[in-house]
Amino acid sequence: MTADLTHHDAQTLDRTLNAAARSFARHGLHGPDMASVAREVAGETGLDPADFRRAFPTRLDLACAIALHSARRLVRDQLADRGPGAPHERLERLVRRHIDHCRHHRTEEDLRRTVLPTLRAVHPGRHRELAELRQSYRDHLRTVVADGTAQGRFRVADPGAAAGTVLEALESVVNWYDPEDGLTAAELGDVYTDLIVHHHLGAPRD
Repeated sequence: MTADLTHHDAQTLDRTLNAAARSFARHGLHGPDMASVAREVAGETGLDPADFRRAFPTRLDLACAIALHSARRLVRDQLADRGPGAPHERLERLVRRHIDHCRHHRTEEDLRRTVLPTLRAVHPGRHRELAELRQSYRDHLRTVVADGTAQGRFRVADPGAAAGTVLEALESVVNWYDPEDGLTAAELGDVYTDLIVHHHLGAPRD
């Protein structure tokens, strides 16, 4: 899907997909034709429009690439956290990172949820990759929740089911959060930390 961009470094690919995501944010998934999108991206990045069209021949190819790129970044950053702290402190860091990701990559998250049903039918391999990324994220959450449960910090009967509830809560951020509405990312982090750590997982408030 990105074979014609492999001679560019990862930073160039990142700029290309970010520019394409901004185009979708401006015009919607079903906005201008791919030739117009290619010209917009080329104007921002200097990439040859022909290379762009060869790499992403269809709108679905491009939307899928954007969604995968964003999902990989989110999961990579979350799983990379090996910082110190009790499970509830690790989970609070995770919550705030997720909110920050959604704040800066709302379009990408919307695309991921939009393309998943279509990919299941027409591109099972791509659907599987996105699904496996989500599962690895859920597995990571389960580990943190299980650690907190074992230490008596979280009060849940099934860490796996609780991890699924936490992930659904985190993914709900893009359903309603608008940075222009006045609620800061820090304030939203406070809300979701309380919802997840204390309400869903039953951790006592110190």
